[in-house]
Amino acid sequence: MPMRSLRLNLLLLACAAFMTACSGSSTDTDVVRARINAVENNLLPAVVQEGSDPAGMALSDRMQHFLVPGVSIAVINDGRIEWAKGYGVTEAGGSQAVTADTVFQACSMSKPVSVTGIMLLAQSGTIDITRNVNDYLRSWQVPDNQFTTTEKVTVRRLMSHTGGTNVSGFNGYAPGAPLPTLVQILDGLAPANNDPVRVVYVPGSQYSYSGGGMEVLHLMAEDVTGVPFRSYMTENLFRALQMNSSDFVQPMGGPLAANASKGHDADGNTLPGGWNVYPELVAAGLWPMPSDLARLIIEVQNAATQNRGAVLTQQTAVSIITQQPNSSMGLGFLLMSANGGLFFEHSGSNLGYKGFLGGYKDRGQGVVVMTNGDNGLALCMEIVRGVAKVYDWPDFSPEQANLIDVPPAVLQAYVGNYKQTGAGMTFQIYVSGGGLMMKYELGEVSERLDMYPEPADTFLVRSTMQGTVVFSRDGSGNVTGFTLTSTDGTFVAGRI
Repeated sequence: MPMRSLRLNLLLLACAAFMTACSGSSTDTDVVRARINAVENNLLPAVVQEGSDPAGMALSDRMQHFLVPGVSIAVINDGRIEWAKGYGVTEAGGSQAVTADTVFQACSMSKPVSVTGIMLLAQSGTIDITRNVNDYLRSWQVPDNQFTTTEKVTVRRLMSHTGGTNVSGFNGYAPGAPLPTLVQILDGLAPANNDPVRVVYVPGSQYSYSGGGMEVLHLMAEDVTGVPFRSYMTENLFRALQMNSSDFVQPMGGPLAANASKGHDADGNTLPGGWNVYPELVAAGLWPMPSDLARLIIEVQNAATQNRGAVLTQQTAVSIITQQPNSSMGLGFLLMSANGGLFFEHSGSNLGYKGFLGGYKDRGQGVVVMTNGDNGLALCMEIVRGVAKVYDWPDFSPEQANLIDVPPAVLQAYVGNYKQTGAGMTFQIYVSGGGLMMKYELGEVSERLDMYPEPADTFLVRSTMQGTVVFSRDGSGNVTGFTLTSTDGTFVAGRI
């Protein structure tokens, strides 16, 4: 048995033994407590040395490392929420603890929740998702152009980000700022701060992530039902699934406000006013607690595998998690063909908040992690890898690479400020915890990333930004800049 696995098993046994000694008997509760303790102490990095079995990291240490004040986790096992727990505080420097009932911005995790609710309209026969969305829009229409001559923007395509629409995401609005109507958002008219939502490629021909397309669905749902989207979701999905702490409330107010976690920037500072406002409800506007998102995962699992959904039929659930043409998605959910079978998931990223939800179709397992910090996505995935290890998931192991040990004195050669050539992205490279970290900034978007060292001035980065950094040197051996090759392309940055 690998040493890492042995240490984990010993920890589980020790925790179980301790709980037994305290209670006098071994119970299911003791086992769950042991698993919670194991997860809390077995976070795993994105990248590890080839052939190694690294020791787990403590959640509290990693929260400090990433300057994330609060985290909340819900774990699904055996088809139920086995445990849910909060960590840290709702605001940096404050005393209100994050609990399992604390609500966070779901960010883009709003999309699969919303699409699931809209699929109830298809299930009832109110809409046909294969039809042109303009057939259902009354107060606005997707403008036709050269791209829609032969192929149309169907409801199904919008749900799988193949509808041809632009506007990948939304920035939100400062509390108290004027908010646009939904039609102003779709037309990009003031006070909306986004481009007009338009068709920019032939619908159905490719995958291109489009929050703008999701807002077309938002308007469609309201035009079809005749009620605000918030009301429709509460009445038709949230109540049925007992998602009692979930609401599309924008701006935040009412009963959830007292238990809402505030967002924090990449430096760990509370956002002005606590959070941005997102009137783009389907794309980014939901406030839930993790357990509510876990209930949605369980609903899809139960309906798809056993036809035991509370609101979803088996046919609808299977449709939601069936890969769509020219897309990596089902309907609302991203899909992964994993060793443990089909895994459906989605991450979320609003200013000040990051999160992740996902579940196996057939294993009755899943996890939801929500954070109140801009550096939270890397932390979320470290937690997911820890959950996967403790619960024997056959997926989400750290990536293995030819990593090297770099002495602190050598790391100092890379430390400094850099700027992307011909563009506005800036970078700060610094040493933290014995390793190199990168902070990048582009407008309001900012994040801190661990950098994993390989030979020849090469470092891997794995989070919202996925790529490889190769530093360049002048004739005297001084570091002058770097080239970053990422999923978003390749660009060069020079030292400033």
